[in-house]
Amino acid sequence: MHSEPPGERDALREKIIGLGETSLHKSYYPELQRRLAELERFRALLDQTHDAIFLIRAETGRLADVNASAKAYLGYSKKELLKKLFADLISPSKQAQFSEFLMDCSNLPSEFRQAFTAPLVARDGTEIPMEITVRSVTFGAEQYIVAIARDITDRIHTERELRIKESALESSTNGILIADLTGAVMYANRSFTAMFGYEREGTITGRNLEAFFADPTVGEKVTAHLLDNPAIVQETVGLRSNGSPFHIQISGSVVQNDAGQPLCIMLIVMDITERILTDQMRRETYAQLGKNIEQFAILGDHIRNPLQVIVGYAEMIDDPFAEKILAESRRIDGFVTELDRGWIESANVRQFLRRHGDGAKPPGETFFRFSNWKEEDP
Repeated sequence: MHSEPPGERDALREKIIGLGETSLHKSYYPELQRRLAELERFRALLDQTHDAIFLIRAETGRLADVNASAKAYLGYSKKELLKKLFADLISPSKQAQFSEFLMDCSNLPSEFRQAFTAPLVARDGTEIPMEITVRSVTFGAEQYIVAIARDITDRIHTERELRIKESALESSTNGILIADLTGAVMYANRSFTAMFGYEREGTITGRNLEAFFADPTVGEKVTAHLLDNPAIVQETVGLRSNGSPFHIQISGSVVQNDAGQPLCIMLIVMDITERILTDQMRRETYAQLGKNIEQFAILGDHIRNPLQVIVGYAEMIDDPFAEKILAESRRIDGFVTELDRGWIESANVRQFLRRHGDGAKPPGETFFRFSNWKEEDP
């Protein structure tokens, strides 16, 4: 039998038991320690993430491992979770869909990721809305699925608030327009579209503000004003898509981000044509009332002057009809006195209404009149 020299046998023996310079123990153990330390750091990192991470056995669907966030969200211990199927944690209303989804994902290459939205059910029955991203991985000969679940409760609330605000904008009876800082239209609600005679909201997007005013410079002035000032309220003349003008009031402001930087311009537009015409009719009515009051006063004088002559003559003649003439003259004078009281009361009413603002032009408000334009028939 061939035997190794004594020196080689001793070297081999020392290498095996870890006494030699090149022993297996001395070369393997430090590397193992380093790898274990790396795994511990990686594990600590996974436990610190806010997302819940689940390692699922692809063949059985049973959980193989979870991180600390998964335990915190669901209220189960790790030992309890490792006894469960991942599908058991999905809300019953989504379990069938998720099982089908998971089966499809297990056949995808590892570089593919798929997302599924479903609530996870905690120990106390609370359903937590989650966006679950899954990926197929292979460790050794066994296939697994990594599921990363992110709590989307805040996102759902934010989306709901955005939908409510969007619905409020769309359902507003006032026209609402949003433009960028150059005046180019980004959004217009249905009321604005209808007010200006456009068929669809999309036909307005991209147009400049100047397209919606009878005087194109108004759009430029509004944009320039809002870049230097927080808000504007102005009455002007709008221009419909068919070229017809109408009275509008615009209330504008600049939308800013959290840092106070301007993002866009928002205009709220009201059609005030009816109010302008009503105010104009009211002013004309009061002007006519003033003329009527003056006419009543003049008319009274014109009646009284000849009536005094008639009374004078009737008192001078000796005739049976003279007394009757005097009686009718006094009756006519009574009518004129009632007319005087009437126009005096009308004058007092007009003064009262003007003193309390009805029929008077509000301070600081500008009323625009059409010059060569003709208002479209309603």
